[in-house]
Amino acid sequence: MAKQNFSHHPTICYRPIQPCDLEILERIHADIFPIRYESEFFQSVVHERDIVSWAAVDRSQPNGHSDELIGFVTARIVLAKETEIGDLLRYDPSKPDQTLVYILTLGVVESYRNLGIARSLIRQVIKYASSVPACRAVYLHVISYNVPAIHLYKKMSFKCIRRLQDFYLINGQHYDSFLFVYYVNGGRSPCSPLELLIAVVSYMTSGLKSVAARIRKNEEKTAKWPKCKETQSLMSIQTKRNLTTECTGYECVICAGMSMIKTCVNAWLLTAAAASITYHGGPLLTGNLNLTLIWYGQFGRVHKNVIRAFVESLHYNAGANFQPQVSSWWNVIESYQEVAGKGGSPININVVKQVADLKYSAGKVVTGEFIQNVLQKVNTGGDSSTIPVILTARDVKMQGLCFTKCSQHGMLAGGAQPYIVVGNPESECPGSCAWPFQKPDKGPLSITLNPPNGNLGADAMVIAFARALAEAVTNPYKTGFYQDKSDKANKTVEAASACWGIFGSGAFDGYTGKVRVDPDTGGGFNGHGSRGRKFLIPAVWNPKTNSCWTLL
Repeated sequence: MAKQNFSHHPTICYRPIQPCDLEILERIHADIFPIRYESEFFQSVVHERDIVSWAAVDRSQPNGHSDELIGFVTARIVLAKETEIGDLLRYDPSKPDQTLVYILTLGVVESYRNLGIARSLIRQVIKYASSVPACRAVYLHVISYNVPAIHLYKKMSFKCIRRLQDFYLINGQHYDSFLFVYYVNGGRSPCSPLELLIAVVSYMTSGLKSVAARIRKNEEKTAKWPKCKETQSLMSIQTKRNLTTECTGYECVICAGMSMIKTCVNAWLLTAAAASITYHGGPLLTGNLNLTLIWYGQFGRVHKNVIRAFVESLHYNAGANFQPQVSSWWNVIESYQEVAGKGGSPININVVKQVADLKYSAGKVVTGEFIQNVLQKVNTGGDSSTIPVILTARDVKMQGLCFTKCSQHGMLAGGAQPYIVVGNPESECPGSCAWPFQKPDKGPLSITLNPPNGNLGADAMVIAFARALAEAVTNPYKTGFYQDKSDKANKTVEAASACWGIFGSGAFDGYTGKVRVDPDTGGGFNGHGSRGRKFLIPAVWNPKTNSCWTLL
């Protein structure tokens, strides 16, 4: 629309958007926004299909234009627990009907700007949200270069809680987004002033200076978030539950949003790491360790190749251009020897034997008796330098797999030979043991990642195998490194379980922390390995710094 000089004093009124507004609504969106919206979106707006809207009109316009749109706002009601900002709200999860209002689009034609129309439209949304008892907040995204809009929301007491890097992809160019929230009906951040004080006190008394230093370092970094696919509608970006990521040239980095709940997040991290993993005098596994891989059940080539490549990666140098490397993670495990006063020699892991049990000779339920039967048939020799690793197929159930563990390590009868069992959660409980490649069954909503090697079962088994291997080496006979007084209900906290759910710096409950995304496959990873493969490796406890350590 051409800019007009008013020959009259505008009389702005507000009403719902109607079907007769369809054509001009489409035209204004095309004029204002760099993204083209699908016709389905406009039909939903004018016919009020899960979208609420308000139109601004100038009643003083002559020549039959007094009911013509000169501004608009569209919004949608969403369940709080199903949104990307569920972790930024304090609400009662036992009340599943609690909602938020998400502003989809807001615009005013150029000739009517700077008259307070956008502010009034936003107030209409806030008023509406406040009238819905179950609603707790209004929120929206603002593209980073829209400075006037950013200033407007700040003036209206919206809180800028996250910066999402490369959120928009417009004409081949990525742009950041700011996430703004306005709390209503008692909605608020999970961090109250009292909770912040408690977190600080906990931090001061914990003595975890290394953790604090890492947290402060993270807070200085710019927040990053997954790239969303280019789309014809901003609405489809917002409503996509599984925010898969896509890069177009270089590896993108996912990093925690530094928001107003960061202090509570830090308190959670401090609590998780409050009790150190300490050495209890027993032997560790050192020197050359030989693995016997027992493929129990039906496995495809992908699973076998991925697991073998992971083992090779523990000592593989991918070169200076491929950082970080899986071998750096293994170096931390090797450092346990030095802390225990047993030198600092490399621990070389090699696969010396592979056995396939295609007929499920011990049944399809992993129990203590099952493990003994399988290992007796394989006859690994009872040598402590040989570790049998039972990898179960997707149709084999593992006791406790969906509740307390995704893998385990232990000792054969007599206590001489350690072993490892790795469950396959692909079909039995992906929501428990395949996170972050699968939405969790419980806990906070979280962003899921694509598996780096394209196979959920194989990549989830790598994570479980890595944890079990790290703990078998550092606490093979339950007398090595573990957390004091942690053996309650048989839940010993060890090198990997002490850092459960952490894959990168800035992690918190339901969020992996900083990881990378492969530009070719879209898979989330944090370490380069052999054969050109990439892996997502879990954090482990670093005995030298007394903190959880990650590759990124």
